Amino acid sequence: MTRKVDNYEEFKKEIEKGGFLLCHWDGTIETEEKIKEDTKATLRCIPLDGDDEPGFCMVTGKPSARRVIFARNY
Repeated sequence: MTRKVDNYEEFKKEIEKGGFLLCHWDGTIETEEKIKEDTKATLRCIPLDGDDEPGFCMVTGKPSARRVIFARNY
């Protein structure tokens, strides 16, 4: 139940299906709060041995060093 997403529109659709989403995040509290307000999803973990492919935050477009995991609390 873990899926990669690359943009915020895709994230908002996929979070409705449940499970865990691997996505790029800029690391700021402000962006984390926006995601929580918009979708009720929260940061679950930053995998230490996971996907360390650099990219860009799905919300802000700022650089991101690695993917993190967001999910809803049930």
